[in-house]
Amino acid sequence: MNEKFSRPSHDEGDSLALGSPGEDFLRRVRRSAVHVLGDSTTGREVLELCETHEEARRLVLEDRSSGHVVVAVVGATGQGKSWLIQQLVRSSPVAKSIVSGNNGDEATEKLTWIGPSPPADLDSIHENYLHCKAADMQSIGATYVLVDAPGATEHRRSIADVAARALQLASVLVLVVRRDQIRSEAVGMLTHASEGTVVVPVVNAVRRRDDMLDADIDSLISRMRQAAPTSVIAPAVIIDDFDVEDRTPDSVGPEAAERVANRLQAELGSSWEGDRRRSARLAALDARFRAALHSVLSGQLPNVTAAVKHLNDEALALPAEVAESLVGSGGPLRAAVRSRLRLSLLTDTAAICFPYRSVLGLLNLTHGAWDRVLMSLSGSLPSLVSVVWSSGRNLSADRGAQADIREGLRRRSAAAVADRLEPLALRFREELAASRPQQASGITTDDQSRSQVAYLSGIDTLQESSQRIFDHEVEQVAVARLTAVGCGLVGTLIFWILMAGPIVALYQGYFAASFTTLRDLAGDLSLFPRPDLSMMLTSLILSLLPTALFAMIVLTISQSRRRVARAEANIRRQHHEVIDRLQRDGVLQLRWDEPLLADAEFLLSAGTATGDLS
Repeated sequence: MNEKFSRPSHDEGDSLALGSPGEDFLRRVRRSAVHVLGDSTTGREVLELCETHEEARRLVLEDRSSGHVVVAVVGATGQGKSWLIQQLVRSSPVAKSIVSGNNGDEATEKLTWIGPSPPADLDSIHENYLHCKAADMQSIGATYVLVDAPGATEHRRSIADVAARALQLASVLVLVVRRDQIRSEAVGMLTHASEGTVVVPVVNAVRRRDDMLDADIDSLISRMRQAAPTSVIAPAVIIDDFDVEDRTPDSVGPEAAERVANRLQAELGSSWEGDRRRSARLAALDARFRAALHSVLSGQLPNVTAAVKHLNDEALALPAEVAESLVGSGGPLRAAVRSRLRLSLLTDTAAICFPYRSVLGLLNLTHGAWDRVLMSLSGSLPSLVSVVWSSGRNLSADRGAQADIREGLRRRSAAAVADRLEPLALRFREELAASRPQQASGITTDDQSRSQVAYLSGIDTLQESSQRIFDHEVEQVAVARLTAVGCGLVGTLIFWILMAGPIVALYQGYFAASFTTLRDLAGDLSLFPRPDLSMMLTSLILSLLPTALFAMIVLTISQSRRRVARAEANIRRQHHEVIDRLQRDGVLQLRWDEPLLADAEFLLSAGTATGDLS
């Protein structure tokens, strides 16, 4: 599920996002837990998770090292962590102060910082600081501080907590594991806690290099990458055992330090990106928090989780389904495209193209009754009445379509929400009441009295986008303006060529009578032509029929099936893309109008990174 489908409180606004659980996010998780779960065991456990996660994020965000790279050397007790640190600072007197050993008295029990400057806010109870000049530290190409962490598998809780802090503070982890313990499950636990960092595995005390070693190292790295997918897992560094070929610690140590330093320098040079790595670590912490939250809620409230999941599945599907209805089925959409193509042709035809443009307008107004238009031109009274009736019906249908575009989507969305979400919301209330019976009476008072559980936002934006898509795609397939102008000229010529005979004869007689009257200054009106009305109507009809036929041919071509099909396909494709984009941007979405439902949906959806509770 995704939090964007729930409606946050007015003081927090709609800006919360699951991708970055900062202070606002945690504040809302706490508030939702109190509102939905009350003072139940589950509610207290969720609040404890929030406290732990907030502390972990604080440690990652704090820059206690004055901008230096923090390299933590970690591993189980007795793996050789402190010995490796001694080799990295062997040129400094501080190397003798680093505790190393396998028994409880000598093993590291505090977080020890070694570097040119102490960390900020040093905790003397859990941390030590040993000063070491940068020049005395093995060079890795950047100024850094080392952190010697207690054994990560210590049974004492306080020591394990100190080791966990090292993982959260460090930008780079050097994971030390003995050859004979390379298959330990503790490695998987450790790498999971290190997710988001740069990890350099160091296989220590290797007595023999063979195919089995290579296979075990490959298995180790594979487990690390599976446990920490956002970490950068470097190739392993192999350190030979002292007993191999009678070598001494003094000969193995410098070589081991150089190999580790070279690996660190190579990884920092290709992977170190400062704030970006910190962002990766924060994202890893957030993912673990969501997983822990989901585990608690789904494990202790399975029925409520299932109810909200079902409710949210419908909430995810509804906006797209309602939005799809804006385009409609094939028939109405194709009819709308044809109507707009006819209008585009009429608009691009100049008014001077008389009467061709008038014929186009009449045919556009009376589409579906063209045969009766032609009959009405020949004087058929029933056909004339039918033409008027078709024209009125088309105008009424156009007005109805416009009204449906403006208000129909809102009505459909409200009906869909009522039909599909309200029964599920009732089931959710019942499951929630059953999970906390001592507070059941407070769950169904005000919340159930609301007129709606949710509403669909972004309808106006969707309608505007759909209208722009429709206009643009119809314009793309419409007859070109020059073509429309050319057809207008041809249609006009057809009419006037056929009508020229009666017009020329009429005006010839008129001009002759006018010339005679002016010349003789006589007022004999009998000289002026008196054309028979039926003859003029017949001439007009005979001239209009070919013009109308030509206009029909032009209209048919302008709204051909190929043009309509192409426009329809493009409109649907772009409409789907707009719906997806508006949903991704949080514009087209269901917003819960019920506070309890909004908080419950948010709380349960916050437990996953992908929005899926399955």
